[in-house]
Amino acid sequence: MIKADDMVLFVLVVDEGSFSKVADKLALTNSVVSKRIARLEANLNAQLLYRTTRKLSLTDAGRTLYHKAKLAQLAFQEAENAVIGYGENMKGYIRVTAPVVSSDLLLSTAIAEFCKKYPEITVELYITNRLIDLVEDGFDLAIRTAELEDSSLIVKRLIDSQWVICATQNYLNKYGTPQTPFQLQNHDCLIYKFDNTSSDLWPLFEDGAELLLPVYGRFYSNHLSAIKHAALSDLGIAFLPQALVYNALQEQRLTQILQPFTRKRMGMYAVYPKARQPDQKLKLLVAYLQACLEKKEAYYC
Repeated sequence: MIKADDMVLFVLVVDEGSFSKVADKLALTNSVVSKRIARLEANLNAQLLYRTTRKLSLTDAGRTLYHKAKLAQLAFQEAENAVIGYGENMKGYIRVTAPVVSSDLLLSTAIAEFCKKYPEITVELYITNRLIDLVEDGFDLAIRTAELEDSSLIVKRLIDSQWVICATQNYLNKYGTPQTPFQLQNHDCLIYKFDNTSSDLWPLFEDGAELLLPVYGRFYSNHLSAIKHAALSDLGIAFLPQALVYNALQEQRLTQILQPFTRKRMGMYAVYPKARQPDQKLKLLVAYLQACLEKKEAYYC
């Protein structure tokens, strides 16, 4: 007979990539973990894992079982969280994914403060610019700034983020200050490049009409902070989230230009799967993050 807790143990082994790590986590011995996985394989009459001295890898049967068992594990966790959420003291586990810049600017600190305020809640923050499949990868919440078209997701707007065009005064003194969008084409522009897609078309407005202006430059990066540092090094003109350069603008280390032609705004959203309705502690975290963002509204808007 297949035991549900053996399947949960199997998921943990795959997630950790090690029998010993799971044994330490659950206060078991390696031999107990190994015997329970062997028992699961015997009951299923299928090998689930390839074992070597260096690593574990899944067989085809193991990969199939893992995806199904992972969904079951998440369902159990969701049910537990939903019930716990009705108690007086908030407790439980939340997995969050967020983009790099937003995490660096505010979210990492805000989530750390949230954990201090609610010591019974554990938060795992996974920072990446890659769009994570929330259901497949087992995340409860994503913070995103990309355009959102997935109908399987519930979306809550947190704040809008204004973008600005800027450069150092040294650069502008040396090469001139563009007065119209098309004059940007005579300058070195610092270009964001993500997943081999280059953002060398800047969305601007002229005479009330949107203009996708081709720009050119010698510096590309997949990290907006690198674009910021290149601008601060007098290398060229950057198009960046205002929050990222707010302090540099206030301290006059960067100068905003072409403001009448710049209307780019990107929403920041809390996103969760429709299949996993947010429980009380998740709603609490989202509300806390929104309040923290609103306190920094001048940075974003």
